[in-house]
Amino acid sequence: MLQSRPDLARRFFAPAVRPFIAGGGLIVVGPAMFAGLLDGVLERSDLSVWDSPTLTWLLTHRTPAATAVFARISWFADPPVLAAVVLVIVIALAWRTRRTRGGLLLGGAISLALATSATIKVLVARSRPPGAEMVAPAELDFAFPSGHTLGTAVLLLVCAYLWWTRRRTARRALAGLAVSTLGTFAVGASRLYLGYHWFTDVTASMALAVAILGVVIIGDRLLTDRALRRPFGSRLSPATATPMAT
Repeated sequence: MLQSRPDLARRFFAPAVRPFIAGGGLIVVGPAMFAGLLDGVLERSDLSVWDSPTLTWLLTHRTPAATAVFARISWFADPPVLAAVVLVIVIALAWRTRRTRGGLLLGGAISLALATSATIKVLVARSRPPGAEMVAPAELDFAFPSGHTLGTAVLLLVCAYLWWTRRRTARRALAGLAVSTLGTFAVGASRLYLGYHWFTDVTASMALAVAILGVVIIGDRLLTDRALRRPFGSRLSPATATPMAT
């Protein structure tokens, strides 16, 4: 007997399925955006035509005060500093919640971001802006994508997601998204202003961060399902099953 459309809709949008829909959607959208940007970079078309004009405009608007501010922002996004921040957050999550789920998700996401950035940089092998345009010290490795921007975006998005899972309200979701967006834009702007990256390096990193957030959402659901299983694989009854604290 065929199910009615309302029944099918309820099954499709059931709470257990929603994370897979949301995460899967981000995993599709993020790489699609990244592929479009990469295609433009390789063909020197589309959004990449704004790379040089953006750098030129920023160079003509540099001031000592702004340079000092952006240099400090960029320093906070350096991989060693970012790794130290992540380690502190992971320890804090484990100590406060007595759970490893949040730390696993955040640590795994940052590791994936760093590995993805390093791999794509080598494969694309895009040169950075001229060294004379950079605020010292110059950076000589490949440019695409921006590792600083990707690491910051993933850190902020995953932390915002973990914070939202503790109390799933629209206000928390919007607040977390706003802070993540502002923080990511600040780091991306600093990398552009200091002359270390092209505009499309930064936007491509944002697209990758969206995809990694999708992986985190699905991974969170899978870890939660596993935590609710008994040692021999049987599920707890609905009356005794409780969501795992972040």
